[in-house]
Amino acid sequence: MAKAKYEGLAEWYEQEQARVAERPDAPLEQFAELAEPAGGLIVEVGCGTGLAAAALRARGWQVGGIDLSMDQLSMARERCSWIAQADALELPVRTAGLQTVGLAFVHTDVDAFDEVLREIARVLQPGGRLVCLGIHPCFVGHHVDSPTKSDSRLGIVAGYRQGGWMHSSEQFGPGIRRRVGARHVPLAGYLMAFVRAPLQLERVVELGDGIVPWMLGITARRYP
Repeated sequence: MAKAKYEGLAEWYEQEQARVAERPDAPLEQFAELAEPAGGLIVEVGCGTGLAAAALRARGWQVGGIDLSMDQLSMARERCSWIAQADALELPVRTAGLQTVGLAFVHTDVDAFDEVLREIARVLQPGGRLVCLGIHPCFVGHHVDSPTKSDSRLGIVAGYRQGGWMHSSEQFGPGIRRRVGARHVPLAGYLMAFVRAPLQLERVVELGDGIVPWMLGITARRYP
C-alpha cells in the first residue's frame, strides 16, 4: 500500500480547512453544490477528515469515505456513514458497484491521476456519475503566484508545461500546499485523463472568487 502523505497531520489539516472554509467561495460547499441533486449514496475517494462529507450530508447525501490515511479517517468516522482505508488505485468496491463517486482536491495529491480515474471508471455503474472538484491547473501552481497574494495581477514564471511533484515553491500561498507539496497536472493532461478513463464529460465549471477562478469542477459519466 502506498504511503499516506497526510498521516499524522489530521488536526493541523482540520485547522487549515477550517480557515479555508471561511472564504465566501468555500470550496467544500462548492463541491456539495456541484454534486446536486442528491441521490442516495456517494462514495468520496480521498475523503480526508470528512469535511466534504459533512457538506454533502447537509444536502441529503449518504456518504461513504475512502482514504489512505487512518489518521484522517479517525476524524472522518464521525462525518461519514462508513469509512474504509484503501489506496485510490485499488478501491475495495466491486466492478460497476457504485452510482456516484466524489473527488475533492485529489489530483494534486496522487502520483497518477489518470490511473485513479480508470479505477473509478471501473467501480462506476454504466451511467454512473463522478463529481470532481480541484484546483484550476492554469491558475494555481508552482508556475504562478498564489491568487491570495494579489487581487489585481498575477506573476507567471516558466514551468506550466512541466508536470510532476512540486514540494517547495515560493509561488504557493500559506497553507496545505506549502507544507505537503502538490502534483501539477497541466490542463490538457487533466482533461484527457477523464476521456481515457473512459468517462464522458458532462459539465465543466470554473469556480472561485478573485482575479481568476482557482477551482475547476467537473461532472462526468461512465458509459460502456
